[in-house]
Amino acid sequence: MKKFNKGEWSELYVFFSALAEGKIYAADENLQKIENTFYVILKVIRDNVEYVRNNDDGQIIINTENESYSVSINEFLKEAPRLLENIKAAKGSSFEIPNIASFLEKIGIKNIKAKSTSKGDITIQIHDEFTGFKPVIDFSIKSYLGNTPTLLNASGATVSEFTTSEKLSTDIVEKVNSISGKQKIKDRLLFLKEKNINLEFSRLADTTFSHNLSMIDFRMPEIFSNLFLCSYFVQGKRVEDVVNYYCKHYYEDKELVEYKVKDLLVAIALGMVPKTKWSGLDEANGGYIIVKKDGEIVCYHIYDRNRLKEYLYKHTRFDSPSSSRTGAGILFSTDTTTMFRLTSQIRFI
Repeated sequence: MKKFNKGEWSELYVFFSALAEGKIYAADENLQKIENTFYVILKVIRDNVEYVRNNDDGQIIINTENESYSVSINEFLKEAPRLLENIKAAKGSSFEIPNIASFLEKIGIKNIKAKSTSKGDITIQIHDEFTGFKPVIDFSIKSYLGNTPTLLNASGATVSEFTTSEKLSTDIVEKVNSISGKQKIKDRLLFLKEKNINLEFSRLADTTFSHNLSMIDFRMPEIFSNLFLCSYFVQGKRVEDVVNYYCKHYYEDKELVEYKVKDLLVAIALGMVPKTKWSGLDEANGGYIIVKKDGEIVCYHIYDRNRLKEYLYKHTRFDSPSSSRTGAGILFSTDTTTMFRLTSQIRFI
């Protein structure tokens, strides 16, 4: 059996639990379960295999390309909490869970990490009480069972470039770049600030990510980059607090910026990734499933978009990825200007 991290094992836990319980509860903007709002699960589709929930017979009917057979719902009810306890107890960044191997074989799962061609991590057919339809939809999954999950991962595509308000001498460039320590990027920014050297947005290094942000607002590449720059001066780096700081110091319309940032967070959550040109459509067209620290599973259906917006806005922060890995926080000179790069990442709280 291969090793997987807690986030990947959590996807299997959601799969087990969805079939075991037959429903997923909605959450409010504070990630609390709404007792009277839930979505009835009819079947889950995984690697071209259908797992159909038959409440009348208490069976999960498994339809593969070659055969159809059934497994008791009670077995899923037994295996889901056992998998959860294994995930919670596991040590290390990745690990095996050998005691579920026989059950996985029984239900026809060969790969722990389901194959996916979209942002969705799990495909579910639900009974939609709003419309009476039975749509097959994709949900993205985030788990708090391991390290706090990321919403936007740092990469070469999330690099923002800034120009200094004046071309800097070689001595100053070398002095700034020599500043070291755990918060060296912040200290470098503070040094520039003390010298009255401002950083002005130039561009996003990746044209695809710039295009994707511009789909939300033509100024979003600039706003996003300046927000991340401002995050170094805000305790805790919570997105909501950084927006407040940014609007105050850049004299921006707070209501407008808040609205656009919420749209951005939802777009990332439901399908927009930096390196792939985005059409503006949601890839995870069902919504967002969250595995909480205690193993409780809740979701934000696409109908709950406003609640999802508020949850993301109040429960995410800007994060500083490893500068050695991303090459961020370094001054460099061109023929006419001095430049500074920052690599953005957004993490859940």
